[in-house]
Amino acid sequence: MSNVNISIKNVANKLQIKPEQVGATLQLLNNGATIPFISRYRKNITGGLDEEVIAKINDYYVYDIELLKRKEFITNILNEKGLLTEELKNKINDAFTKQEVENIYEPFKIGKKTKASEAIALGLEPFAQEIMTNTDINFDIYKEAKKYISDKLKSVDEVILQTKYIIAQIISQDIDMREYVKNNIYNFGIIETKIKKNAIDEKQTFLKYYDYKEKIKYIPNHRILAINRGEEKKILSYDLIFNEKPILYFLRNKYFVNKRTATIINESLDDSLKRLVYPSIIREIKNDLFTKASSEAIKLFATNLEQMLLAPAVKNKRILSIDPAYVNGCKIAILNEHGDFLEKSIIYPNPPKNQIKESEKIVTNLIDKYKINLILIGNGTASRETENFIKNILFEKESQIKNKIEYLVVSEIGASVYSASEIAKEEFPHLNVEERSAINIGRKFQDPLNELIKIDPKSIGIGQYQHDVNQKELMKELYFKIDKVVNIVGVDLNTATKSILSHISGLNEKLATNIIEYRKRNGKFENREELKNVSGINEKVYEQSIGFLRLFNSNIFYDKTNIHPESYENANKLVKYLNINLFHIDKDILENIKIEKLEKEININQYELKIIIDSLLNPGKDIRDDKKGFILNEKIKTIDDIELGSIVQGQVLNITDFGVFVYIGIKQSVLIHISKMKKNSNDFVTHPSSLVSVGDNLSIKIIDIERDRDRIQGEII
Repeated sequence: MSNVNISIKNVANKLQIKPEQVGATLQLLNNGATIPFISRYRKNITGGLDEEVIAKINDYYVYDIELLKRKEFITNILNEKGLLTEELKNKINDAFTKQEVENIYEPFKIGKKTKASEAIALGLEPFAQEIMTNTDINFDIYKEAKKYISDKLKSVDEVILQTKYIIAQIISQDIDMREYVKNNIYNFGIIETKIKKNAIDEKQTFLKYYDYKEKIKYIPNHRILAINRGEEKKILSYDLIFNEKPILYFLRNKYFVNKRTATIINESLDDSLKRLVYPSIIREIKNDLFTKASSEAIKLFATNLEQMLLAPAVKNKRILSIDPAYVNGCKIAILNEHGDFLEKSIIYPNPPKNQIKESEKIVTNLIDKYKINLILIGNGTASRETENFIKNILFEKESQIKNKIEYLVVSEIGASVYSASEIAKEEFPHLNVEERSAINIGRKFQDPLNELIKIDPKSIGIGQYQHDVNQKELMKELYFKIDKVVNIVGVDLNTATKSILSHISGLNEKLATNIIEYRKRNGKFENREELKNVSGINEKVYEQSIGFLRLFNSNIFYDKTNIHPESYENANKLVKYLNINLFHIDKDILENIKIEKLEKEININQYELKIIIDSLLNPGKDIRDDKKGFILNEKIKTIDDIELGSIVQGQVLNITDFGVFVYIGIKQSVLIHISKMKKNSNDFVTHPSSLVSVGDNLSIKIIDIERDRDRIQGEII
């Protein structure tokens, strides 16, 4: 069986799907189809696989091919050196990961010059083998050693010393022995951390680990990442402590063949363990722990990002957005319902200037001029004071202001990163950083997806220890989530920005730029077909992208839906069969359809039918709903206003393995540890994400305050 077929079978087993599904998916990918396109429009070929599984098929397949090649390479090397036993070959073939293969190969990676290699060069390997296998109770090891005395080996003691180096190496290459030692250390060993002498930990970030012990097998991922960071910063020492006695007892019995050779073998074993085995196994365990913790942290970060990107968009709101400040004034940006920037201003309602009246006049005029529905205030410096200022205006001017106005304090996450970015400079070249920040605060609340994709996802401030994990894998997973969400939501071809268009299936930054330029020259697209007139949009690109691009002004009904142009004929077929009026769609007909029956009657596969029916039911459907901002606690302005036992409202900003961070309207977020997320004592919480999502509003009770460390802890009530 070829490597390709073996890998397809392996991938299918890992994902618990059919090999035919894996093969079909790989063929589509090899032919240039994108993951979003396959997931939505080729379910009939893949058997209904979604984006996550399709991505894993590709990743697992590439990994498995590389793994098989590495296995072949190592097997050949060991065979050439005469080291490949049937047992070793089976161990390599049975390995599931590259790391497992490398761990097996590790003790055989003999450098150009080692103590054992020098001894082997002296002709002592036969003597080493004799010592390890001879069962004759009359065997005289010293008499045998005399046979190897030479100009280079001048005494029996020297012969035996050099021979022990060879025995130590042979023991270190025993795969079963290494597996036993590793399992023993992992299952019964302890992680021990201590603060290093003269270490500087200004905010006592690693205080918990200054003198800390925990069983290796039970330590959670977030603690491994914290310990690794502390070690990287040269604040912590990190050791694995274990009991050697049971290991020695087991291995001395394992290698015992003759009491006449036991002493030599035991001395070689001690040397092998201390010099070759323990350091290597400890590195393996540390690497395994970090790899697992890193992988889980990446998944968590990606999940948090997906939830944040899918946060509901606000519709039909004219927004006055404020980036609050003291000395430099509050920057104001006016945005229309589509997020278009209309006007900027600056006010000084806060200390030290306290220009209350002048600021009131500016804000009131802007509210009237643009018929503002919603005022947004960033949750950074001076947000509380600015909130009070706005609240007073709305209270005092309620009779004068004609339309109903709400105000909310919202997250500034990513605003500073965006405002200084090249994208921001390109979008608003004549505005300063703070003015761009005000626009971003408003737009991000209006449509989180459209704005968050403009910045490095690592700057969003979610997840745990994101700068410590594998950066290549992290960025790959985060951008997969961005692409997934953008294509799930879809975009309006006539209003989408270059940033969001570049994430659409089949498109890239260059093609997105070409679309924007075409729009500038020719005005709005009249229909989907017109996209083919854009430079660089060939048939393949059109096929992959067009289903995710909508046109609400098109005279072709299906252009505003998820229905792909390749399915327009089948859509018409269904509409005609059911006698549906596209201008007055009878939803009862569509909601009561039996898909399996209809599939046979009109010969359209069930997956295509579901897309068509769903699109007819909800032609302009946006999977995101309206939303609220942060829930504010009127009496809480600083950490000094928090008291033990206080009940406060907050919104989930970040989810980690060990708990969630909740914003309550002040600089310091409240940590709710996973142990404090239970509603009753009988609950068992496997992970915080099983209970809450980013953006959820919670009622919490304050249970601990460390004012000197700016830390607050709470529990869900």
